[in-house]
Amino acid sequence: MKRASSVSSSDKIPEADLVKLENGPEYKSKRKYPGFRKNVHDYFTEFTENTGIHGFKYMGEQNRSIFEKTFWLILFCVSLYFCIGLIIQTYIKWDTSPVLVSFARSPTPVWQVPFPAITICSETKARQTKFNFTDAYNKFVKHRNFTDKELDRLSDIALICDSHLYNNGNKTTDFKTIEYLMSVAPQFDDIFFSCKWTMHNDSCHNLFTKHLTDEGLCYTFNMLDKTELVNDNVFLHGDYMSHGQKSEGWSLENGYPRGSPKDTFPRRAMSAGASGGLFLVLSAFQQDLDYMCKGPVQGFKILLHHPAEIPRVQLQYFRIPLNQEVVVSIKPDMMTTSEGLRGYDPARRQCFFPSERKLAYYKSYTQQNCQIECLTNATLAACGCVAYYMPHEEHTQICGSGSLKCMFEAQSALLDKDVQEGLETMDTEYSEIQFLNISRCNCMPSCTSLTYNAETSQAEYNYQEVFKAFEANISEFPGIQMSRLTIFFKEQQFITSERNELYGQTDFLANCGGILGLFTGFSFLSIVEIFYFISLRLVCNVKKYGRKYWSASPELLQDDAYIH
Repeated sequence: MKRASSVSSSDKIPEADLVKLENGPEYKSKRKYPGFRKNVHDYFTEFTENTGIHGFKYMGEQNRSIFEKTFWLILFCVSLYFCIGLIIQTYIKWDTSPVLVSFARSPTPVWQVPFPAITICSETKARQTKFNFTDAYNKFVKHRNFTDKELDRLSDIALICDSHLYNNGNKTTDFKTIEYLMSVAPQFDDIFFSCKWTMHNDSCHNLFTKHLTDEGLCYTFNMLDKTELVNDNVFLHGDYMSHGQKSEGWSLENGYPRGSPKDTFPRRAMSAGASGGLFLVLSAFQQDLDYMCKGPVQGFKILLHHPAEIPRVQLQYFRIPLNQEVVVSIKPDMMTTSEGLRGYDPARRQCFFPSERKLAYYKSYTQQNCQIECLTNATLAACGCVAYYMPHEEHTQICGSGSLKCMFEAQSALLDKDVQEGLETMDTEYSEIQFLNISRCNCMPSCTSLTYNAETSQAEYNYQEVFKAFEANISEFPGIQMSRLTIFFKEQQFITSERNELYGQTDFLANCGGILGLFTGFSFLSIVEIFYFISLRLVCNVKKYGRKYWSASPELLQDDAYIH
C-alpha cells in the first residue's frame, strides 16, 4: 500500500528527469535516485549504527560535525596501528620461538630410565711389555737403528696416540693394523680386578663388552648390542659391541614397555644410593705404563651415556687416577617433547623425532650419533678413508698414520663451517641454544634426550692395606696398581624437562582476539557482520527494491519512505 509522502515539493523528482513508458502511465527515472554517493553514505550510516566495533558509531552519525568524525577516525586508525603491530609481534614470536621448555608436572622415578652405559678406557694404549712405544719413538727421533717392522709398529700405534707424535706412515692401512692395536692394548683381565652390579654377582665378562672407540680398545657396560645399534651396511671387523642381549622393547622415546621384568635389558637400578649401583676395582701394571703415547696422566677415562648412543670418549669424560677411589653420584637429565609439537617443522621446534631423521649407519637417531656420522662422511670426502673407529662399509679404506693430519684438518674444517654458518644465520631473535644447533650436518638434538650429570668425590685408595687385611699375597700381582669406582643414582626421583607449545593455534587466535577486542572491540562476529553488509544484505536490498524502483510511478519515487 502506498504511503503518504513526507518530503517537500523541492525534493520531488522534476518531470524533466522522468520518461513515460510506452505501455502505461508508469514512469521511470533517467538517473540514479537518490544518488550513488548518498546511497553509500546512508548504507554506511546504517552499518555504523548496528556494528559493535568501537568508534564507528560516532563516524556515521549524521548530526556529528566533521571535526568529531575526523577525531574518531584518527583515534580508530591509531588504535588499529598499535593493534596490528602487536599482532605482528605475537606472530613473529609464535613463528620463531614456538617452543617453551618447562618442568614436567610430576617427578620421574629412576627405575623408569636405564642405568647409564659406562665406557671405560685405559690411558695405557700399548703395553710396554708388548711394544715399547717410548723407546721406538726416541729411536725414530734420534735416527737410531730402526727396522722396517719397528717403523710399521710405530706407525700403527701412532693411530691411538697423540696425533702430533708421528704422522709419516702410509695414508691407508688394513684390518691387520686394528688387530695388532687390540692385541697390544691392556686386555680385559688386566683392567677389571672385580665387579659388582647391585645384588647380582655376575662376572665382569657378563657385564662389559669390548668397544672400538677414539681412545682405542675400551669396555662398555649396559650398551645395546650392535644388532640394535648399527645398520646392516656397517662392517665391524671382530666381535666389538656384541653381547647378544636384546633390549626387550625399550626405546629412548617410549621407555620400558609396561609390565617389563625387573631384570630387563638395558639394566636399570630399582633404587638410589650405593645399594643400587655398580662397583668396580680397576687395575693397571707398572711395567705396562707408557708416558709418551697419551701424556703423563695414567689411570682410566670414564664416559657416561645412554644405551643407544655411541661414546666419544675424547670429548666428554672424567678421570680415575691410579691408587684413587672415585665415587660418582648420578642425576639424570631428561628432555621430552609434547605431541602438540609433532606437527611443527623440526627447525622451528629445534629437535627431531626418531621417525623424522634416519641415519645411514645408526638405527637410533641421537645428536651424538649424527655428529659421528657427519664427521665420518667429512673425513671420507677429504681424505678418501675413515678412522679405524668410525662406522664404515666393508670396502671403505681405513686411514693410516699418514692421514692423521688430513683427518684433523677435516674435523677442524667441519667445525669451522658449522660455526661460520651459525654466525651468518644467527640474528637477534635466536638464542644461544638455537645458534649452537645450526649445523651443516643438521644434527639437532633428539626430541627425547637423556644425559647423566655426575658429581664425583675422590680419596686415596690404599689397596695394599686391603690385601693385608684379607691376608692376601699382593706379590702374586707384581707391579699392580689399583683404583676403585662406585657409581649410583643420587636421588630416587628426578625432574624431567618438557618441550611444549609456547603458543598453540588456539592460544595464538586467543591472543590476537584479545588484542583486537582491547583496542577496537573487534570480534569474530564483527567479521561476519562486515561480510553480511557488503554481500548478503546488499544483494537482498538490490533484489528487493531494485524492481520496484525502476517501475515506480513519479508519486512513489517522491516518497522518502519508499527510498529507504
